[in-house]
Amino acid sequence: MPLIPAVVTWDATLNKGTVADIVVPKSNGSTSIQWTCAPEVASFTISGLDATEFSPASSRADVTTFTTVDTGDTAQDYTYTVEAVAAAGGQRTRHDPKITNEP
Repeated sequence: MPLIPAVVTWDATLNKGTVADIVVPKSNGSTSIQWTCAPEVASFTISGLDATEFSPASSRADVTTFTTVDTGDTAQDYTYTVEAVAAAGGQRTRHDPKITNEP
């Protein structure tokens, strides 16, 4: 099963945690997506993934690594929430990126 890595970073200009949008090629079929922390991020929480497409659909707690399986069954955009904690100062912010399953 292919693995798509994603890194939760801290954008100093926006003063918030961010992660790039993810594109899952249709040719991948079921695909693992794994988020990890950049050095400037202490931890993060993933929530709001569509439970019919992603398993598990949330990290349920602050983590430094989280992996889910995207079944690749439905071509569409999925939004979810990343709540990141800054390593310096502990500020907590939210970001709503997307995952695109290509048609």
